[in-house]
Parts: sequence; structure tokens; C-alpha cells
Amino acid sequence: MKTSILKLSLCALLALPLSSCEDFFDNEPDNTQTLEEVFSHRKQTLEFLANVYSYIRPPYCWSNETIWAGVSDEVDVTYTDYEVSKINLGMLAPDKETLYYGNLWNHYYNGIRAATYFLQHVDENTEMTAAEILKCKAEARGLRAWYYFCLVRQYGPVVLLDDSHMIPADAPTSDMQLPRSSASKCFDYIVKECQEVIDMKALADFRDTALDYGRMTNATMAAIKARALLYAASPLYNQDQTLPVFKNFVNVDGSKIMDYTDADAQTRWQKAADACRELFRYPGLSLYDVGDPYESYKGIHMKDWNCEVIWARPSGQFWEQQMASSPRFVSGWSGWGVTQEMVDAFFTRTGYPVLERPDGSRYAEDGSYSEDGFSTSAGDDGHTQRDTYLMYCNREPRFYVSVAFENMKWISKYNDAQVHFYFGGNTGRTNVENRNYSQTGYLTPKFVDPESDVANGRNQEHAAVLLRLGEFYLNYVEALNEVGYETNRPEILTYLNAIRTRAGIPAYGNGVPVPANQDEMREAIRRERRVELCFEEARYFDCCRWCIAHKNFAGPKHGMNANDARGKDVFFQRTVFETRVFNDYATLWPIPLSDTYKDKNLVQNPQWSSISSSTMED
Repeated sequence: MKTSILKLSLCALLALPLSSCEDFFDNEPDNTQTLEEVFSHRKQTLEFLANVYSYIRPPYCWSNETIWAGVSDEVDVTYTDYEVSKINLGMLAPDKETLYYGNLWNHYYNGIRAATYFLQHVDENTEMTAAEILKCKAEARGLRAWYYFCLVRQYGPVVLLDDSHMIPADAPTSDMQLPRSSASKCFDYIVKECQEVIDMKALADFRDTALDYGRMTNATMAAIKARALLYAASPLYNQDQTLPVFKNFVNVDGSKIMDYTDADAQTRWQKAADACRELFRYPGLSLYDVGDPYESYKGIHMKDWNCEVIWARPSGQFWEQQMASSPRFVSGWSGWGVTQEMVDAFFTRTGYPVLERPDGSRYAEDGSYSEDGFSTSAGDDGHTQRDTYLMYCNREPRFYVSVAFENMKWISKYNDAQVHFYFGGNTGRTNVENRNYSQTGYLTPKFVDPESDVANGRNQEHAAVLLRLGEFYLNYVEALNEVGYETNRPEILTYLNAIRTRAGIPAYGNGVPVPANQDEMREAIRRERRVELCFEEARYFDCCRWCIAHKNFAGPKHGMNANDARGKDVFFQRTVFETRVFNDYATLWPIPLSDTYKDKNLVQNPQWSSISSSTMED
């Protein structure tokens, strides 16, 4: 009997609306076709594979769908009626199951089921060559591994569905009683899948003009493997180092879910380092560097498919990013503001961090930072103008790419007016405008294209980078430092300084003292990650896997004094714009309540079982 695609829960067949690679990613199956027809023809089979790709989330839609920057300490999404704001006030609960609440459990499992179903049926195709089928299988397995990784980083260890576990939507409840796998089993599975895909030798190594950009390559698989091994080595999944709330986290049979221990921690860090080294061997892959630190860092995300990009989503859905991160005088929303905590994380031009004294004042050890007064002339390679608050002067190039601050010239080629965030300013709050303005007094121009004409609706689209080499340099040095600071210090400095040199700041050991021990180096690496990878989904998950999210994300978050009607005279004051709630147990997201009802062996993450949205004020 023929089975309609529409009757399968795995087939919410949504093709990506992409601006490039139309011959693959723009394919959309005809939902009236039977599965037998789909897998009988080459075109329809590739359309089904395109559907498997469609579960890749766009990383820079911060308002509701991909919220990780907004629920970390990096960004404020100014709209209090958005779900991301409610999450920051502690309103997340297991019965908040929609995608807009960031709940991606069923989203990724649908992608996993789609990939598995494809693998089970692609051999039925008689119009494709054996080589084509092998390549498609490799891609589907790679996507499935990625979706599992995305689940584990958000929810912790999950239920692993092998090829035999294709459970239809109308299956009896008795067929759905599957327990969560342990951390080690989850990461072992992801790593094994990645390596086996590489060993299939079916994919291009790095980039191939015959392969649509955005599709899986061996370098992509090597990167996913390396990132998974880094997470596996991290404290969150180690019962000897994890947060107390997770130490006795067990399945219904009493087996440990966070089952790694200190006994093999060094080995896991070494595997993570080795996997990064394997990735570095792929030809054609290098840091994107055009000689100018500002243009190099900006270009990582503006120059599509450059030499640093390992994997990207061809259509990044940058429209929302460019609207929300642009000021009102170019018809933007002025809605996504950088927190003061993130502003303070950037280095000075001399490569020194901004530190805090016990009294709350800030300084740099070499005297390169000041908050006392305003500039008397333009400077910083044209990035600051006369009368700019000194907090924003003499900062590193990545700061000027990433942060829009008071009095700077806007980056658009169509309108480079100076930006004013204070009450009554040209993009600040006013007596009339009390919605579209930044509560922090900053914006996030890192992903805004200067070629976009926002005022006239001509926004430039770009590929959204998912994996890039700069991250893996930092992954590598983190792993090496945990293996052994003294032994690995020369190698750590080589790769850490490569990031700093590209960023236009002095290397450690060349104007900035080398961190003296493992603890100091760990702090230096974490600060470098925070800056280099800002707004790229890294900060949220880094703090979670390091077990410090509750320390960094909870409590008062600051900006400038953007809401005070006295305007510019009182603007330059650190001011609390929001006091956030982030408990230690929120390090792992709640599994949707309906899924724990269906599967009695699916244990909920700690503490969430007692929380319901009905007890919260909406």
C-alpha cells in the first residue's frame, strides 16, 4: 500500500529559500507524491535530501528562533514581548514547547528521522549512480550527526535513535519507551558517525565546484567531530566536575547520565586536540586575512565562502539581523543592543584586557584604557570621532567591527551619519518612540553589510557561518592547555597569537606578558574566545559546558543610561537595564513536557519537573 508523504511526521517538507545553489537547496518535493515515487526518481530523491538540510537553524535570527546570543550576557533583544526576553526573566518551562521559546527538541528529532528515513530508502533509486547514492548517504549521516550534537549541547545526553528506531507518529505508546543514552554514548556515536562518513571517501575534502556550497564535506565532518570531542572533555559532562545539580543525574534504571569522570579527562582533552590537528590538514583552509585587521575580521562574515569558512548555511536570513542591528535613521529597528558586559570584554588596542577594580572602576595594566573624558579629535583609524567617550577610544579592531557606540559614524555607504543613542538622540528613546531603541545604548553591526541599503529595502544576503577555522584554533589551544600548560605552551602561543595577530593586537610575549600558568592561560583563552567568537552562538554554550553560565548570565545586566529623559548629559553611566534569572539547572534546557508524558523512560532534566508556566506571570 502506498504511503503519502503528508502522513509521515518526519516529512514537514520545507525547502530552504536560498539565494544561491538553487539547483540543490531550492528543490521542494511535491507533497502529493508517494514515497515510492520520491525514491524512484533522482530529482525527487535529491529534493528529499534538501529537506533533510532544511533543519539547519539560521544562527543569527536572535529575536525568537535562534536565541543564544540574546539569552547569554552578550546581547539585549530590546522587545519585552518577545519570548527571548521572557526567558531572561525566568519564564522558561517544560510546557513552553514552541520553536519561538528556543525549544528545538522536536525540530532536531524531525531532522534526525528525516535523515534516517532517507538512508533507509535511497538505495531504491534506480536513476542515480552508485557514487551519487554513496555521496547522498554520507551527507545524510553527517547531517544526522550534526543534529544530535545540537541536541546534546542544549539538552545534555539524549535518546539515540539508530536505524531500527523509525517510530511513526501513530505508533502505540509502548513503542516509544526509550531511555536517554549516557554522555559517553552520545559523544561516541557522534564522533563515530563523523569518522565513518570521512572514511566513506564520498565527499569533497574542503570545497569542490561540482558540489553546491553549504553541503557536507570531509572538512565539515572533521570539524563537527573535533567540536564534539571538545564538548565531551568539558566539565559539564564529567560527573566529577559538573554542577552539583547534575552529579547524581540518572536514568530510570539508575545508570549515570553524566558518566565521564576525571580518570580519563586528560585523554579526552588530548583527543579533542588531535581532532583539531586533523582538521588543520585540509588544504585550502586558512584564517581569512587581507592585511587590514578591521576588514579581515569583518570579511569573515561578509565575504561568502572565504578560506576560513568550513561550513555555512547558504541563506543566512540576514534580513532580520540587518534591520534589528541598524539605527532608526536608516529605517532600522535599533533593537539588538550589546551589553556593557560584552563591551568591557574587548581588549584595548595594545592587547590588554579591561579589568575591574574593587570599587567598580576599570583600567588596563598598561594604562591604555580610560573612562575619563572625551576625545579631542578623530582617531582609531577613523572609527572614532571628536567628542567620543574615551571608553570607546583606543580599542581593538574587533570592537569597532562588533559594537556600534555613541557618536560613531554609521557603517552604511548610503548614510554615515553619527549615531546617538541617548534619550532624544537620532536612534535613542524619545517621548514618542519607546519601542524601537536600544536599551543598552549600543547596537550589533558585526553582521550588517555596509553595502545594504536598509532604508530602501535592499539588504545584502549572506551565507551564515556555522563552522570556521578561527574557532578551531581556539578549541585547539583550550584542549592543549588542559592536557598540560608547560608541555604545550609553545604550541598554544602559536595558535592563540595567530588569532590575535589577525585581529591587529600584540601577541602574547610581544608586548603583552605570556600567561604564567595553566589557570592564567585558561582565563586568557576564554577571554579570547569571548571576543573573537562574539555573537556567533559560542558564548552561551561555552559558559554552559564550563559550568559557569549561572554565574555570568544571572543578575543585573548593564548598558549606558539610555532611558533617562535628561539625555546626553547623563548618558555615560553604567546602568542596569535588566536583572536576569538563570539558575544552575537552566544549564540544560527542559525536555518538552509532552515528550516526557509519551516516553516514561525519558527522564526530565533536573529541577524542571516541578516547574510549569501556569505558575509564572506572563
